[in-house]
Amino acid sequence: MRLNSTAALSILIALVIAAEFLLLGDWLEYRRALLPAEPWRLLTGHFAHLSLLHAMVNAVALLLLAQLFAGRLRVSELWALLAGAPLAISLVFWVAMPGLHWYRGLSGVLHALYFSGCIVWLMTSGGRVRWLPIAALAGGAIKVLLEQPWDDSFPWARWLGATVVPQAHLIGALVGTAAGLLLVARRKRSGERPRQG
Repeated sequence: MRLNSTAALSILIALVIAAEFLLLGDWLEYRRALLPAEPWRLLTGHFAHLSLLHAMVNAVALLLLAQLFAGRLRVSELWALLAGAPLAISLVFWVAMPGLHWYRGLSGVLHALYFSGCIVWLMTSGGRVRWLPIAALAGGAIKVLLEQPWDDSFPWARWLGATVVPQAHLIGALVGTAAGLLLVARRKRSGERPRQG
């Protein structure tokens, strides 16, 4: 029996929540020193969280984004983003942020999904409705830029009870923008025409 997208996404979210209940974060988180021996952490670190609250907030955001872009991103594209964005973000952490020793959370991937979805929405829309994805992209970009510390610090967010890495949001936005452009180029090669709505 083949799972539909909603059921598969629900299973993924259940696994993320279960990882918190089972206290698996230490075995799943991105931990720089352990990556050569445990490379799965490049992927799983984005599905481990700081707390149950953190996991639930990210799970709700994932559901909302999947619903928002359900008419724009194909199911295969959504899952490619959920698999590829964590790896790409982690590799940027490894190369560009040697001071980041550990990381947990889906927020970077959520930003990648948001920006990719907005790019596909913009580039596959026609007519006057293009102002909607333009506004969504502009709002997202302003949010990401305003929250950056623009140095090597990792600000404190009390509501999560642990440090937040806004640089992950910026990296996710860049990864998502690139992924969106690649998806659009792939569709154009296959001869798909932009929508009018």
